[in-house]
Amino acid sequence: MLKTIYETGYDLHVANYVAYLHTDKKLYEDEAHKTQAKKADVEKAFKLGRLIIMGADKTYLPVALLAAGVVVTDGTTAVTCTAADADPA
Repeated sequence: MLKTIYETGYDLHVANYVAYLHTDKKLYEDEAHKTQAKKADVEKAFKLGRLIIMGADKTYLPVALLAAGVVVTDGTTAVTCTAADADPA
């Protein structure tokens, strides 16, 4: 039997989680790229199948979750996007 991942009440009416990809290949929570996305949040959204990554001119569905981050591709080039490990001090 495959491991079950349950959504919580917090996730109940969420269609997708959106992260914004900056030119530094880091993921941000906001379009202005001011707050870097937290690794735990990105991993959770990926595992729920609800992570969408918005680039400058493209929208991606990540194809893999690695220790280094999530992998997106435009069909020709794969890019690993990173998130912050914890809140900055």
